[in-house]
Amino acid sequence: MAPKIRWIRTCVILTFTACFMLLCMAGPAGAVDEKMLERMEQIIKQQQAQIEAQAKALEKLQQQVEALSEKAVQEATEAAKAEVAKASVPPDVLRTKGGDKVSVQLYGQVNRAFLAADDGDSSDYYFVDNDNSSSRIGLIGESKVNDDITIGTRMEFEYQSNPSNLVNQDDKNPDGGDGTGFDERWVDAQFTSKRFGKLYLGKGSTASDGTSEVDLSGTDVVGYSGLTDMAGGINWYDDNTNGFIANGGRSLRIGDVFTNFDGLSRRNRIRYDSPNFWGFTLSGSALSDGGDVALRYAANWGENWKFAAAAAYANPRAVSDTIDNQYNGSASILHSSGINLTVAAGTGDLESGLTNPDNSKRDDDPMFYYAKVGYRAKWFEFGETRFSLDYSRSDDVFQDGDEAKTVGFQFVQDFPEWGSEYYLGYRWHELDRSTEDFNDINALMTGVRVKF
Repeated sequence: MAPKIRWIRTCVILTFTACFMLLCMAGPAGAVDEKMLERMEQIIKQQQAQIEAQAKALEKLQQQVEALSEKAVQEATEAAKAEVAKASVPPDVLRTKGGDKVSVQLYGQVNRAFLAADDGDSSDYYFVDNDNSSSRIGLIGESKVNDDITIGTRMEFEYQSNPSNLVNQDDKNPDGGDGTGFDERWVDAQFTSKRFGKLYLGKGSTASDGTSEVDLSGTDVVGYSGLTDMAGGINWYDDNTNGFIANGGRSLRIGDVFTNFDGLSRRNRIRYDSPNFWGFTLSGSALSDGGDVALRYAANWGENWKFAAAAAYANPRAVSDTIDNQYNGSASILHSSGINLTVAAGTGDLESGLTNPDNSKRDDDPMFYYAKVGYRAKWFEFGETRFSLDYSRSDDVFQDGDEAKTVGFQFVQDFPEWGSEYYLGYRWHELDRSTEDFNDINALMTGVRVKF
């Protein structure tokens, strides 16, 4: 029986008992006078009021008890669900040997774009994977040995369908990487010590990789010193012959006459990075054929300036059959107002015995330089808006006497909460050569990069 019902029954019994006692005290039935009746009526009303008050109090108390019970049941249910969910995920999906000492991070991005190009004779458009920052997926694993030493690994693979640096008038649907669209970017083991630096073993960035590409503009997803990543496969059209110029079984492309001498890229190597000393880091790597060394610097100058720079020397025998030694560097500075400036330059020593297409001896070492001015503004709460304008020139890259120039404009709208960026880029290309009359090439690319 519920406590509320038992309490009401008790109160009724007490009321009738009191009335019976008063009647007995009054003597014979005829002796009950009006005053006694009034007193009995008052007592009954008082008991009824008490009963109603107690009933309300008990009802309120019962509601509180039920609410507490529901909350306890809900909390217990949620806890049980969490335990079931935890138990349903195999531990080896998240970590392998090492237990709590091992952490695993999955990451990746998709970067798709629309590219249109005009070679001065005709226009074409392409649906591409943006080679400025290709679509990829990766996995980083780390195991903490102690407070100083960490053992890690990185595996990263890209997939490119119609890479923006390969599509052209003759081939609108090329595959990237190894011919299937897939390419392994990173497959290496890493050993890090706070006191002694970091050692890499496997395929990944060499010491000089990225040393021509230091850029704080925030627009490098669509334009930076590696300008051939956008439309680098487009063929030059020669007005003298009303066609494309042959280059070893294919036509001469934008990517053949521009360069940024950006080190040795990603290779199978052993690499060492020193600890950071006052913003400086020294790196070196050895390949099966060749090697490189690089110096990097990054720091905040006061409250308003951010600066980063890199310089490198490389022996590129593993990646080039024309350059003996190459030297390159870049620097970028960003003010708190959003104004930024980026510069880069590089040159290479030609191997002896090289000849131009007309069989004359090559004497001029190739070189490039690059400059960009940009602006970053927080006009909208959802993310930064970025603009930049750049210029680059490459001389004597394909043959002596070549002068290749380009001007580009970049726009990027960042959406950090969505892990996304929208971008738009335009670039004009010009190639001056004494024996040909190349049309200028205009290219425009717009797309979206989505990260996770």
